[in-house]
Amino acid sequence: MERPGGAVLDTDDVINASRIGRLQIMVGVLGALILVVNGYNVQVISYVAPQIARDWVIPREVLGWILAADKFGLMAGYLIVSPMSGYFGHKKIAIGCVALFGAMALLTTTASGTIELFAVRFLTGIGLGGSIPSAVSLTGEYFPKWRRSTAITFIYCGLSLGQFSSGEVTNIVLQPYGWQASFWIGGFIALGAAAVLAVLLPDSLEYLVNRSGKPERAVGILRRIAPSMPEGANLVAGARSKSTLTIWQLLPQLFQSGRGFGTLVIWLAIGTNLIANTTVQTWLTEILLRSGFDQGVAIRATGMAFIAGIVSAFIIGPLMDRFGPYRVTVALFVAATLFRSALGLSLAFDSATLVLAAAFAAGFCTSSIQKAQNALSVYFYPVALRSTGLGWGLGVGRSGAIVGPILFGYLLGSLQWSPTAVFCVPAIPLLVGGTAIFLMGRHYGEEPISERSVVTEPQPAKV
Repeated sequence: MERPGGAVLDTDDVINASRIGRLQIMVGVLGALILVVNGYNVQVISYVAPQIARDWVIPREVLGWILAADKFGLMAGYLIVSPMSGYFGHKKIAIGCVALFGAMALLTTTASGTIELFAVRFLTGIGLGGSIPSAVSLTGEYFPKWRRSTAITFIYCGLSLGQFSSGEVTNIVLQPYGWQASFWIGGFIALGAAAVLAVLLPDSLEYLVNRSGKPERAVGILRRIAPSMPEGANLVAGARSKSTLTIWQLLPQLFQSGRGFGTLVIWLAIGTNLIANTTVQTWLTEILLRSGFDQGVAIRATGMAFIAGIVSAFIIGPLMDRFGPYRVTVALFVAATLFRSALGLSLAFDSATLVLAAAFAAGFCTSSIQKAQNALSVYFYPVALRSTGLGWGLGVGRSGAIVGPILFGYLLGSLQWSPTAVFCVPAIPLLVGGTAIFLMGRHYGEEPISERSVVTEPQPAKV
């Protein structure tokens, strides 16, 4: 119960007024750990796919569906699993999902045919998709708003680091131990990470105050962040959705209080960027091998895009905190359009250096857009809707990640398009996405719409 006459402290206000301390840094590091193991396990199939295709004699059209299997699973994880964090807490969802895709990685080594491989990769994708929104939302909740975009883009470099490391590991173990070795490593690392999260990761303050039944845990966490909190105050977790709402009652709030246009734009922009981003991640290694480049160059060309993604984490977040999310994101879409076309044109030349440089530049832009979109979602939605908003944005946008690899397989296989022509195609959706974000910025301005409330029912906890 709320104490009569006691001051009311909102958890977000307490964090915004505090300095970044060890607890927040630990949350950021653990969020990055989730994304590292996520990135490794989502990307490893692309590096070993050429070997599997040769061993099992798989045509390109079928290989495209295998490469898209985890994308279907990712969509299911984003749309179905991520909203569950509002009921079970980000910590439980993150641990469960990391353990799931770790176990599925180990199970992948037992697959003996394309149907089994597709099924296991689909289940892997569910775990991958369910873990990302919780990692990003937790980080956004624990960091003050003046460093929120920076924190989110920093932890998201873990995804690029994991994707890059999966290529380097595969390059080392593929020939002596076979493609299964890459999955053994990814599975054991993920299960180890789940154990670490179970011990160290705190849960969402909003969940602890409003739905866990143990709000005193939130009080203890906030005491570590702000030891000078006044005694006798009442702690609330801001504007939130009623705890009795089901997922299907919660989703319409993404379109209430003026959020409808922005929600649709976020879905569209994520999808158009993923068309460009995932097609390169899944097909570049295969295309370069078939174009005559050796395996080391082919794997490192894909890895250059992930190195660029790591570099971008140290640049994009501070820029968004300084200049606002809309202007930075639009500029990235324009640059991505130019460099993605340059990557396609570079394939016409027999120059590994040119291909590596183009892959780095294109990867920098599309990876930066993904980080910027995550930060924009946290900026745009109130705390109670962040996981659902981000999860559904990534889930609906994931259709681009599904369509892209399948379309590339069709254009390269059935229609016999040249790799140069195919890699220039994503310039069109990138222009569409950039235009949509520009219009969103003009519509909402720079004031965070997340300050607008959702259906409010604060649950005070004694401090």
